[in-house]
Amino acid sequence: MNFYEIKDPYYALIAAEDEKQCLELYKDIVCEVEDEKEFFDDMKTIDKYKAFKMLAKSHIEDGGELGAEEAFNQLENLEANGEVLLIDSGLL
Repeated sequence: MNFYEIKDPYYALIAAEDEKQCLELYKDIVCEVEDEKEFFDDMKTIDKYKAFKMLAKSHIEDGGELGAEEAFNQLENLEANGEVLLIDSGLL
């Protein structure tokens, strides 16, 4: 599984097998993509450790942070077809 960070037009951290699957998840869950070439050019591949740190420090509904244990559990139990791990809070 690979981890992709997308910053524009809305932030997302996505776990996917490849860039194509990442694009599909982004389009299904986050928003439409007008220019796929620009999307692929702007996406950043990050390692699992960085994804773990970002997930652990992410904010949850009660205002706290997700935490290391829950972040570890989420990364160890990823869906085989990929999943959106973080999303821009403006979309919630």
